[in-house]
Formats: sequence, structure tokens, C-alpha cells
Amino acid sequence: MGGSGGYRACDALGHSPAIIDPGVEAFAYMRENVWQHFRFTNRTTRLAVLWGVVVPSLVYAVSYPQDLKWDLLGARRDDPIARFGKYSQKPSERAAAAAPADEE
Repeated sequence: MGGSGGYRACDALGHSPAIIDPGVEAFAYMRENVWQHFRFTNRTTRLAVLWGVVVPSLVYAVSYPQDLKWDLLGARRDDPIARFGKYSQKPSERAAAAAPADEE
């Protein structure tokens, strides 16, 4: 090896600007061939259930009540952006409705 510390150059002539690290090569091999070495363990099963079922369910539960509630396309300054609910009136109409009626 000649003082290279176990690293070797990867060239047909023995000269290369790239130095091969055996640890990096082992990691790259395992990463490229993970399908050959993967097994379901308690940890991988929990992670698969968490990211495959729980997180999408939470995203759905949060987004479902908001579905079709807002209409932002083409809204002008005084146009309502909500399709139903408290904010479905124009802001000026909401202010007029909230103001107490003048009794004479």
C-alpha cells in the first residue's frame, strides 16, 4: 500500500485524482442494494405505519374541513373569499350587519 492508509487510487494505470475510501464504498454498496438487505423489524414497521398511515390521515383530517371553503381566484379587494360561513359576505356588508341599527 505504501503509506496510503488502505486507500487506493482507481485507475487502470494506478494514477487517479480520486481516492477510494473503503468506508464510503461499503456505505454506497449497502445504499444501492438496500432491497436485498431490508427486513421488517419493530422499528421499520413503526416508521412505515407512521409515515404511510398516520401522517397522511392527519393531513387529510386537517385539510378536509377546508376543502372548497375558500375561493381566491379572481377575488377583488371587497369580494368575499369564503364560499360559506362567517366570511362569505363582503367585508363592507359584514361591517354594516354588525353595526347597531340607529333607532329614532
